[in-house]
Amino acid sequence: MPVALRDLLQDQALGLRLCTGPAGLDRVVRWVAVTELADPTPWMTGGELLLTTGLRQRTAAAQAGFVRQVAAAGASGIGFGTGLSHTAVPRATVAEAERAGLAVLEVPYETPFIAVNRLVAERIAAEDHSAQRRLVDQHDLLVQALLSGEGLTALLRVLHRASGSEAAVVDRHGVVLAAVPERRDGPGPTGPLRLPVQVDGALAGHLCLRSAGPAAEVLPYAVRLIGLELARRQAHLAGRRELVGQVVEDIVRDVLAPAAAERRLAAFGLDAKAAHRVVLGALAPEGGDRAAEQRLARLPWLAPEQADAPEPVLTAVVGRYLVALLPQSAPVEEPARRLAGALAGLDTRASVGIGGCYRGVDGLRWSWFEAQAALSRGPGVHAGDPLNLPRLLLSSPDLPLKQLAAEVLRPLTRFDGANNAGLVTTLHAYLAADCSVQAVADQLYVHRNTVRYRLDQIERLTGRSLQSMQDRFQLWLALLAAYPDHEPAPARPE
Repeated sequence: MPVALRDLLQDQALGLRLCTGPAGLDRVVRWVAVTELADPTPWMTGGELLLTTGLRQRTAAAQAGFVRQVAAAGASGIGFGTGLSHTAVPRATVAEAERAGLAVLEVPYETPFIAVNRLVAERIAAEDHSAQRRLVDQHDLLVQALLSGEGLTALLRVLHRASGSEAAVVDRHGVVLAAVPERRDGPGPTGPLRLPVQVDGALAGHLCLRSAGPAAEVLPYAVRLIGLELARRQAHLAGRRELVGQVVEDIVRDVLAPAAAERRLAAFGLDAKAAHRVVLGALAPEGGDRAAEQRLARLPWLAPEQADAPEPVLTAVVGRYLVALLPQSAPVEEPARRLAGALAGLDTRASVGIGGCYRGVDGLRWSWFEAQAALSRGPGVHAGDPLNLPRLLLSSPDLPLKQLAAEVLRPLTRFDGANNAGLVTTLHAYLAADCSVQAVADQLYVHRNTVRYRLDQIERLTGRSLQSMQDRFQLWLALLAAYPDHEPAPARPE
């Protein structure tokens, strides 16, 4: 306990005597200062026990003025040494101290000031040592709790006992990672006390408490331990995502037998025979730098796992994609929205695509392609449409369709570049309108004869007949491969 004036009175060896009433005896003594100055307040910081013999306090006015000054400066008390300048404590000193609520202790001639000073210094040193010992013990308890196997929850229990306050750790999106008392809502991000937790210089979450209480001194250390635990989780998550990503990539490329894929996914707790959907979060193809792509692996999962979910939600990284494999029972809209928000922090042009829910390994591949097709709609969250055969062909990463498309359309793109003829736009409109010349003319604001003239040029330049179903299909597939996200720019009206 801190040293109080009452403690000094109780020490028989000092022989101190109280000259005033009991008011102020519980004041804490921060240090002892000896002074014979008429006004020592310029050198006071508050909490001092001032020892004086009253050498400069010869009059009642000087005695009362001294008391008023040191009381206003925050002195904890006055120790008045008798037998030198004064045979007894002056009445004016005692009277003014009574009015100020300041205790005055008589220090007899036989008691040197240094004895009082030594006693206070020893008590303060013992208190500091005890406080440091308590702090070290609390540090040990926090470390042991974190290493107990219960992680953040056990650490928060220690803080809860020390502070008497509800406590929680939330990630940077406000999702509760652990709380004591254990409940999902916890103090949350609007709690009165929110201490930021950083990992690698970036905000990873907050330690939230209703109040710090007696645990205030240990909180900085607790925040660092929480940061270490979140960093460990991120490293584990990044490694897991890389391993799962290898399996998912093999499934998409169809280089892994279904039975082997099922075994490898089962090692991560996922039953590939059940129905799942794929959610793809993607950085812009040319926008996300390598460092941003690497951070995909360290993004925390952005929605609480459902307690009644039959299997965990797996996430993986495949190239510029952050992949989430959601079981049929898991909600999809909220996780997709949170995923989009997290990716926007890496790349404002990031997008999220949602595939359909299908069974088996082939169903995962099919859902992937639907989610990938949905990404072409630009930033934001988009649900994929059921795939058709051309889209499925275009989704294959192993087919050089874009190169073949460029070769098929090169005569038209070269001619358009030299003459602004609008042949590619006309071809796209013609095939999309089921080969209706009138519909193309209306869309492009040109005469029907202009459309027919352009179609003749297209046949002549490409060497393909628009009357042939096979040639039309090849040209349509080439257009889809060359312009997957949007239609070719329209020609200017004539």
